[in-house]
Amino acid sequence: MILRAYSVIYKFKLLHYLFLFLTLLTGQTGTWIELPNAPVVTRFNDIQFLSENLGWAVNGWGQIYHTPDGGDSWELQFEQSETHFRSVGFFDELNGWAGNVGDGEFGATDIINLYHTSDGGSSWMPFDDFIGPSPQGLCGIQVINDTVMCAVGRVRGPAFFTKTMDRGETWISYDFDQYVSVAGLIDLHFFNPDTGFIVGLTNTDHEDSRGIVLKTTDGGETWMPSFITSRSGEWAWKVDFPSDSVGYVSLQRNYESPIYFLKTIDGGETWNEMLFMNDYYFIQGIGFINDTLGWMGGNSSLPTYVTSDGGETWNSAGFGSRVNRLDFIDQNIGYACGQTIYKYTDALSIENEEIVYSILPDTPVINYPNPFNPSTTIVTYIPESGLLQVSVIDILGRNIRMLYNDMIYEGESWKKIVWDGLDNNRRAVPGGVYFCQIKNGQSSMNHKMILLK
Repeated sequence: MILRAYSVIYKFKLLHYLFLFLTLLTGQTGTWIELPNAPVVTRFNDIQFLSENLGWAVNGWGQIYHTPDGGDSWELQFEQSETHFRSVGFFDELNGWAGNVGDGEFGATDIINLYHTSDGGSSWMPFDDFIGPSPQGLCGIQVINDTVMCAVGRVRGPAFFTKTMDRGETWISYDFDQYVSVAGLIDLHFFNPDTGFIVGLTNTDHEDSRGIVLKTTDGGETWMPSFITSRSGEWAWKVDFPSDSVGYVSLQRNYESPIYFLKTIDGGETWNEMLFMNDYYFIQGIGFINDTLGWMGGNSSLPTYVTSDGGETWNSAGFGSRVNRLDFIDQNIGYACGQTIYKYTDALSIENEEIVYSILPDTPVINYPNPFNPSTTIVTYIPESGLLQVSVIDILGRNIRMLYNDMIYEGESWKKIVWDGLDNNRRAVPGGVYFCQIKNGQSSMNHKMILLK
């Protein structure tokens, strides 16, 4: 390895730098922790946080918990044993709604499927005055904006979609009797009051069911099937769009393997079935913080899994049991609910302690995984502004692929690039030893990579 002119003076917080470098090595940003004071149950079904501090969690024992301080403390606000709360959504710190899965599901006997609070959860009142046919249970709730909230239900049917456009003053409900391929609905994601997706199942008999995704562009008045999975024995369980283009759907199987999930990169126009695991995993919850970094968990004692490459590969995230919902406040803070409550953060700092020193990184370029097949992520340290060239060469020094050839400006100290194992003509290269060659100003270096075939 040739390394020249890589010494530079930087001023920053020491712990933040170490954390950043660890992030680059693992491909993950941030850390999940189990909140030590959170209640522990068999499973929390849903969670919503209005801010880093203010949140609610609901479970199948008719319990609604509230935290005012980011999960440091929790208050049991409501408990009703005949109710199985499956979903929760708040317009603001006072006005919220909780969905009950309904009579006959999971031992619930409560026929009221929607509850409302106007005092931040101190009291909850039943609501059963729908315009249209009354849903028999609600599994998913989403707050779309300050006035619109939508909900779907229920697992194992019957299938209903309901919405309010006036902060809950009135709710309009629609059944799916005319859609023969829709037996039950579980979750939803709307981009705006008109356009959104719902997911569920084609048959209440799980063995004969396939997962289904439907889309509306008229606020739920009509729905068109967007995708039906190719295998029987699946339900589409949770849907998440980290951006307008990229979306994911978890696929629950009650038995057998392998386990798949769905991904779209064109806003739901097309969906691809992608392998999650060859072994059995009772997958349910899914959540992405951006297009490539996300987690999936399930109703299992196994931990949650993480991907940093958009679902191409998955590894144990080392946290979580029975995770059913992930809720991100922003790129830095998130929460998940399962057997208990978990918190995500990507910010570490040392209060009031800044250090100035010279950095000469021991490994100014890495790639992971290494060895790899078919693709690898290259992360390189950039010492100065100016032209940056990142290319792949073979052991004879021949240029295989130019990955980056552009200007780098002040403040861009790291660059992250993916090589997909193709040459400049977009043809797959044979397995073997290659070098990532980095040229930046007066600096030049080569980094060894191994492609397995």
